[in-house]
Amino acid sequence: MKNKYSIDWLIPGLDKTKCTSQIVDFIIQAVKSGDLIAGDFIPSYRALAKLNKVGESSVRRAYTKLMDSYWLTSNPGSATSISKHNPNEDLDHKESGFTERFSAGMPIKNKNEETKRLTPNFIGVGTDFPSPASFPDEKFLAYYTTTLLGSKNLTQAQLIETFGSKELKDAVIDHLNRKRGFGLQQDMLEIVHGRKSSLNRMFQCLLSPGDLVINTSPFDLKLAIALEKSDATVQLIDRKHSDFLDRVEQLLKKTKVRAIHIRPQCSYPESYSLTDSDCNKLIELAKRYRVCIIEEEDDHEFWYGKTPFRSLASRNHGGFVIYMGALSKATPETTALRLVVAPTQFIMAMQSLPKQSIENRDVIKEKAIAEMVKNGDILEYGRDIRLKSKIYRNELHDILQQHLEKYVEYDIPQNGLTFWLKFDEVIDLNMVLDRVEEMGVPIPYHPSNEKTKEKVSHMMLGFGAFDINEAIGGATFLGQIISGLHPK
Repeated sequence: MKNKYSIDWLIPGLDKTKCTSQIVDFIIQAVKSGDLIAGDFIPSYRALAKLNKVGESSVRRAYTKLMDSYWLTSNPGSATSISKHNPNEDLDHKESGFTERFSAGMPIKNKNEETKRLTPNFIGVGTDFPSPASFPDEKFLAYYTTTLLGSKNLTQAQLIETFGSKELKDAVIDHLNRKRGFGLQQDMLEIVHGRKSSLNRMFQCLLSPGDLVINTSPFDLKLAIALEKSDATVQLIDRKHSDFLDRVEQLLKKTKVRAIHIRPQCSYPESYSLTDSDCNKLIELAKRYRVCIIEEEDDHEFWYGKTPFRSLASRNHGGFVIYMGALSKATPETTALRLVVAPTQFIMAMQSLPKQSIENRDVIKEKAIAEMVKNGDILEYGRDIRLKSKIYRNELHDILQQHLEKYVEYDIPQNGLTFWLKFDEVIDLNMVLDRVEEMGVPIPYHPSNEKTKEKVSHMMLGFGAFDINEAIGGATFLGQIISGLHPK
């Protein structure tokens, strides 16, 4: 064998209990050192096992791992060899068959059928969601492992039954009743996967073509698309106006309104919160004019006063509120689990719609999340992340005061994970932030941020995944550039 191959394949120090990983390391090291090169043949797994007096299955597993990671290649009917595309080699880039233009031609769209795009009047920087590192993975994995093991012997009928999410619904209803005062019966909750789907399904049951809806979030693109799909007539009333509720009442007096969509705890993108008295006034308007309030809420874990924000759904609304919200901002999975809470009649109408797709669901994860809700782990997470977020908020406030006080106005947010910054109108944030990046300082734009060529003087500044050094550096350069362009 020594004469047939380029190296000696009697591997020293093999331990039968861990020889798979040792064989993998031996071959990778031989390639990296140049003892084996692309195209060199290696012994069959049977020959190597016999030479080294180890099990064939162990060697076969080692070869499989090396093939999966591109170190080895083997074609039917030929010996195994070092791959020409192994990670130690520079990959030759051949000319691609793909061209810049689509040869088959793109369809010609009718301009009147194009989706209306919203021009953002603000720049999104930072995150309005917490760092994934804050989630207690070890607790989740413990629940997940237990649930996974317990599900191995499920019959097909039992497995299909889990897609009904009964455990998760029961846990969420108990949580909403005990901790948030919702007062729900078992048939007043539907869990929908994904915000887009939840909006579409809810509007499908609520709205008829031409129904008038008051939209208080003009720059919420997903909401705008869902309303357009429902053929509703939309009236925008911006929350930034101090007489916001008076404007709503004036419209209700003169025309029939079907629904009002609002985020009372933390408006998007301005982070405004309704006062307790304004929440009660809005409910009274809904009762008087028989209009449905769609309360959407994603930030229920993030409040910084003495008591949590009291949602409209927990008040005496007489059945005029539909609540929509994320289960938790803890993970993408819990954010995508959208709770729709409504009177029984409405939930039954939603459940009569075509079933939701189950292709992207992991019911084992859902059951593990249900256990975390039931045992208080989600509440504990919310308490911990809220305390961190309050510290981040205060630190960011100090940084803004120190470096940008002369150029910006804002209110310290009492809820949520964003500041709404109003810079002097002469300041063009697009130009200023471009200058900051030219100085070698990366700007952590929000993943949903869309740049515009228009002058922008407002910023949604998130502190969900806060880094104090990054914030100080960015604010320092921002202040220096603004002072150079607009000295005061």
